[in-house]
Amino acid sequence: MSNTERLSFDDLKRDVIDRGICDMCRGCVSFCSADSLHALTVKDNKPAYLNEDACLKCGICYMICPNTEDLEAALKNKYDYQLPIGRHLAVESLRTTNADLLSICTDGGVVTSLLHYLLESGYIHGAVVSRKEGLWNNQPMIAMNFWDLMEGAGSSMAVSSTVEDLNELTTYVPTMLAIRSLRASEMTKVAFVGTPCQIKTLRKMQLLRIVPAHIVVFTIGLFCYENFNFTREGRKSLEEKIQTPLDNVIKINVKEDFIAKLDDGSSVHVDLDDLGDLVRPECIPCTDFSCYTADISVGGLGSPDGYTTTMVRNQQARSLIEEAISKGYLEQNPEIEESTLVSDIEKMAWRKYNRGQDKLKQLGILP
Repeated sequence: MSNTERLSFDDLKRDVIDRGICDMCRGCVSFCSADSLHALTVKDNKPAYLNEDACLKCGICYMICPNTEDLEAALKNKYDYQLPIGRHLAVESLRTTNADLLSICTDGGVVTSLLHYLLESGYIHGAVVSRKEGLWNNQPMIAMNFWDLMEGAGSSMAVSSTVEDLNELTTYVPTMLAIRSLRASEMTKVAFVGTPCQIKTLRKMQLLRIVPAHIVVFTIGLFCYENFNFTREGRKSLEEKIQTPLDNVIKINVKEDFIAKLDDGSSVHVDLDDLGDLVRPECIPCTDFSCYTADISVGGLGSPDGYTTTMVRNQQARSLIEEAISKGYLEQNPEIEESTLVSDIEKMAWRKYNRGQDKLKQLGILP
């Protein structure tokens, strides 16, 4: 193959960014092989050339993108993917046994308590999570102990302050930036918590053996229907929908709908289809709700308040969940039937899949 035929960021821009299907996972920017030459950057909240002449035309940015066809068949084969939610061995409703954690977590605190067990058992040395810095502010971080994890508890819907313009906040947290920082770390076993597009990028990196993806030994995927951009207009629109100032909101969550929990103890529900311009445009073409490439997938969908629906996808994950339960880190809700949980997840997964398919047809990507 001649140099002129080799993939480059130009191809990624043509096939993904310019077509409106870039998830902004930042994998391409974070793991560009010409990183030291500063070839790529983020401009207007999209990947862009900073120095086009520095591009090595290695194709890594293209191959690890979650929205290119490269490696897609390999992933689906490896993880035995079948519509709409992928392979799973069990689906349970679980919660933490830690009362302090349960009081602040978004759902049942399963992610924090499971990572706590993995750290204390020596299975991992650290975990890439999000640190909560207020309801509307969130940062990716590497947690190395329980207190680090507690900083991230309840932050799955928090807003990242890494966005250049804080007048346009987004619930999408660029955790791939934290993965990049592991290249200089001495840790050899790390867990990673992320959205479907982030986990898929990581899995493509592992297929290609791109450092430091090899040190990620456990992945937790978040059920993800959509994330939100809180522009000034969007925040005003949301206040009108929930009929109260956003200052009164103490927690936000997404299950079957958008849930705003208020400081007076009440909750306001908004249908996901009624959120309009609040929805992050990059999320609309996505078709993966349940994060089929993760070791476990989690979210509040289907479980009662205070519990986390946990989809166990492989034997290793099942063993670790069972150990965490037997050691007293987690407990099950025996009243919830697995078939009910699966039905709820499949319903939401089909809803997202069909919406994504419609958008891809609208964009001319699908016939």
